[in-house]
Amino acid sequence: MRIQQNTDVQINPLQNQDNAKIANGKVANKNGNLSSVSGANLKGESLVQQRQGLARKQALKVVSDAFGGEKKLDAQMQSIKDEIKRLQDEINEKTANTMENDAKLKELQEEYGIDPDGEESKELSKLAFKMNNSKDGLYDEEISKMSEYQQKALYYVAANQQNSLDIDKAKAQQMGNVQGYADMKRERAKSQDMEKAQDAAEEIMEAANGEAIALLTQEAVEHVDKEQKEREEEAKEAAEKKKEEKKEEAKKLEKEAMQQEMIENIKEHAAESQRTSADTKRAVARRERAEADSIGAEDAQRTVISEGASMEDTQNAVNSEITNILNKLSLLSNDVKGSAIDSQL
Repeated sequence: MRIQQNTDVQINPLQNQDNAKIANGKVANKNGNLSSVSGANLKGESLVQQRQGLARKQALKVVSDAFGGEKKLDAQMQSIKDEIKRLQDEINEKTANTMENDAKLKELQEEYGIDPDGEESKELSKLAFKMNNSKDGLYDEEISKMSEYQQKALYYVAANQQNSLDIDKAKAQQMGNVQGYADMKRERAKSQDMEKAQDAAEEIMEAANGEAIALLTQEAVEHVDKEQKEREEEAKEAAEKKKEEKKEEAKKLEKEAMQQEMIENIKEHAAESQRTSADTKRAVARRERAEADSIGAEDAQRTVISEGASMEDTQNAVNSEITNILNKLSLLSNDVKGSAIDSQL
């Protein structure tokens, strides 16, 4: 048995019995229509696993075919060996039977004083040959003319003649089987089918491994590119988010600065108003005290009380103005309560 080795191995998990044509990631089905091909099959296997699985099947088929041929050859050779043994057993059996018959003939020849090479022995051999090869055998007349020795020895002579024919035939068949067995063994040694099948299987697996490495390398590059793209997108999103946060922070700081500036202006205005009011009130008080000296102590007390009430009214007006401004800026009055208290100080 010979295995035709093909080193141009096409490893394609999508190739079916109809030899579907594959091009640009499309598969042509029986009707010639193109359908998309996914990188994974229904079992969830990757393309590398599919290719390696197919390579293993192809390698196993090559080895299995060779092994199957070897098994058939083994069976044939074993059958020949069995036949040779059977023929040898037959030869041995016929030879043993001939020896037993010769011993019986020798006893009869000694008993009747017969010469093994005499005319009576020769005539007995002719009668035995006719009995073995004639359709009708021996006639009664021929048997009646035989001597007592010939009648007793006829069976042994005829049996030995048949044994001799059977032994010669068995030896010829045995010789042919021995020659055939030797030829098969010699051709088997020359063919080395199993060794060639093993080599072919190894080449298939090496090709599959090489393709698997290429696919894995491609997948790794694609994976790195994908991760790099994702990182770039994440960095871009983070930068945009940070930019927005900076804008919001700037707006917040600007708003707070405006609020602080407004509060400082209000405080300054209030302080100026208080200083002006205080100076005015002190001047008025000095004048009124001077007048009080003339109008009496009771009227002077009412004037001092009026001065205190006037200063309180001024502070309340300032606080009310601050609250109104902060409300316009959507702030709670509590956020600047400390500022109002500072103004009173």
